[in-house]
Amino acid sequence: MSAPPPRARLSRAVLAERLPGYLGQALLLAAVAWLGWHAVANFLANVRARGVPIGFAFLHAEAGFEIAQTLIAFGPASRYLDAVAAATLNTLLVIALAAVFSTLIALLVAFGRLAAHPLVRAAAGAYVEAFRNIPLLLQIFFWYFSAIALLPAVGDSLRFGGALLNNRGLFLPRLQASPAGALALAAAIALFGVLFVTVRRRLAARGAGATAAAALAAAAALLVALAPLAAARGELVLDLPRVEGFNVGGGVALLPELMALTLGLAIYNGAFLAEIFRAGVLSVPRGQVEAAATVGLHGVRAALLITLPQALRLALPPAAGQYQTLAKASSLAAAIGYPDIMQIVGGTVLSQTSQALEAMALVVLLYGAINLAIALAANLANRRLLRREGR
Repeated sequence: MSAPPPRARLSRAVLAERLPGYLGQALLLAAVAWLGWHAVANFLANVRARGVPIGFAFLHAEAGFEIAQTLIAFGPASRYLDAVAAATLNTLLVIALAAVFSTLIALLVAFGRLAAHPLVRAAAGAYVEAFRNIPLLLQIFFWYFSAIALLPAVGDSLRFGGALLNNRGLFLPRLQASPAGALALAAAIALFGVLFVTVRRRLAARGAGATAAAALAAAAALLVALAPLAAARGELVLDLPRVEGFNVGGGVALLPELMALTLGLAIYNGAFLAEIFRAGVLSVPRGQVEAAATVGLHGVRAALLITLPQALRLALPPAAGQYQTLAKASSLAAAIGYPDIMQIVGGTVLSQTSQALEAMALVVLLYGAINLAIALAANLANRRLLRREGR
């Protein structure tokens, strides 16, 4: 057994050269620690002098207010902790909707800027230059105070299939399920996933083309076949929105604040994502597109099967940063009264409890956790892409 190699030691000359830097860092760290300790001690002394309670025990007290839109049951008798949960879910909802719509817009604009037709390129370029240079808050105000305010009243609601649109918001159908219906729907979704994976693997083993599309079609056929069976027995009921006097009954409502915030975030961030995706597409070697054309792949099929998978690897890191920017910009919801984390926790809860430090600490922690989750998801997706390339 060979002896471990001796540890390298710094020479006196190197140590003398680095010592001033080490001392400077130590002094800076000591100064920061002293300032932090002094600030905490001063805060605690002021809190004790004024008799203000500290801590998070207030989260278990009764909230005593209502929230206009919640994804969970919430009322005046609910706790402040429930209000934090409802506000967090509202924030996640607007982030998810804006991320999906901004991605779709960005893909269309990115390929539009690369199109052969000059009018399409000019329109896509005008979109990018216009919307990324207009302040986001101004765009949100435009959608909320101008565009959505011009929608018709409840009595003259616009109907799109089973949905209603008016100045009170967008009202969508809601699926109501009994326990048996919910169990049947969950079983159908599980079978959908199992069948999709099984069919795709078998088709891939046989070398069949378009395995994902074929597996998706087969699994969707099973789900479509099972869902009407449960609906026929009355276990699944579609609750359609309907006009009832001056109100809308049934369905699920999306507030005008949510619509304006989603539109503003999606259109603004879509302009930045479009440039990121365009750069990723341009990074794909021209030979890959030409090779796709030789095997009969053109247009949309070539873009989806050849160009996008390769462009995604390079576009994913900067796109993840833009999605984090979108998540942080969602805090502008407080400007139009949408009940998100900033509005509820940093506004209503703070004003009612007078515990500003704890409320703002919750706001910081929640937004930090959301952005860290986005970064983690992007890192996992990037690792998967690299693993597919054998790196």
